[in-house]
Amino acid sequence: MLKNSIAMIALTIAASTGYTQASSGTFENPEDKFLIKPYIEIPGLNLEFRSRLSTGKLVNWTPNYRAQTGLGISYDGLIGVSASAKGELSRENEDLKGRSEYQDFRFRFPWRRFSIEVGYQKMRGFFAENTTDFDPGSTVYLKRPDLVLESKYASVTVTLKPDRYSLAAAFDQSERQTSSGGSWLGTLHIAENVFEDTEQVPLIPAGLQAYFPNEALVTKGRFLSVTAGGGYGHLWAFGETWFAFSQILIGVGAQSGKSSDGTQDFSASELAGNIKLDIGAGSNGKKYVSGVLISTDQTSNQTTETELGKRNILVHVFFGFRL
Repeated sequence: MLKNSIAMIALTIAASTGYTQASSGTFENPEDKFLIKPYIEIPGLNLEFRSRLSTGKLVNWTPNYRAQTGLGISYDGLIGVSASAKGELSRENEDLKGRSEYQDFRFRFPWRRFSIEVGYQKMRGFFAENTTDFDPGSTVYLKRPDLVLESKYASVTVTLKPDRYSLAAAFDQSERQTSSGGSWLGTLHIAENVFEDTEQVPLIPAGLQAYFPNEALVTKGRFLSVTAGGGYGHLWAFGETWFAFSQILIGVGAQSGKSSDGTQDFSASELAGNIKLDIGAGSNGKKYVSGVLISTDQTSNQTTETELGKRNILVHVFFGFRL
């Protein structure tokens, strides 16, 4: 059953860039401007604390939530509204892994030549997905109900060959790309990740603390990173409406942040990294659209003894029609 509460309301406002059909025939602006898209999303998130002193020693904190269903409505790629509702957890699942409370807002503004993405997440309640790796005799997952993760990010992607590859066609279907093509891409990404166990319980389990000698009792941290880089995107067009695309972006840069165990801070000013991969396929017709998008992105930050990795995975399945 679905909760009555709304899990996400996203407003997207974008400016038109004159999507008339190109002289090459590669791009087409549908005559019907309203696009209505029901969808199902399966989100995933991992917060990893990995030892830099001992290979393979890590704890993988994961929230416990269900898929969500929603409905999106947009007009000519200019104004869009979407709302979704979360699925309910079973009692057995909640007893095993705990319950997560979360807010998750993602905004994507894709045009042919460039795309802007901003997002905000706040989650409370995690369980250690790899509990048996560091506690082989355990029959239950280790839980941190008071662990809070708050993430903010913004990124810009630029298409270097907009006559070959349309970000709007790949991600939003507000434009149709009728010929196969690809382009090199440039990207800039800014992210802030803040985590804290509000009950001041260490986030490194007892079975792993020997591999984080000075940072074993960390309970909170804040990291700001700025990365820049590039990548490549390609869309393959099949027949009248079918398409598939893939896009990868890789960035490196600087970070500023620190973690703390309540008595001392562990500062960090090392390199930061970001990688984002999108794969999708479906049908983008003059009247109907459908498809699936799999998106994953990961940011990494480092202190002297710890590598902190945050990974998002999203599976988005949709069907829509134009009016």
